[in-house]
Amino acid sequence: MPDLEALDLGRALPAVNVPIVFVQGRHDQVAPAAVATKYAALVQAPSKRLVAFEHSAHMPHLEEPVRFREVMAEVRLDYRRMLDRRPAAS
Repeated sequence: MPDLEALDLGRALPAVNVPIVFVQGRHDQVAPAAVATKYAALVQAPSKRLVAFEHSAHMPHLEEPVRFREVMAEVRLDYRRMLDRRPAAS
């Protein structure tokens, strides 16, 4: 998709204040892996993770639902650990 590949995501959204998980199907032709990989490297976030789904195209949550749920459970656990490490508010 030429429009997505031409979009400068690093300039459009250079940073976020929440953890990010990029879920990328290896066979995705709508949002190519190269675009996700480049943006994952550029964006600033408290934590970020790029997860490749080998047997998926654009919808890993439907194409590999068991693995998708496992990844989301890991992400949730990582986020809870991150919150537990934060200093208590005064």
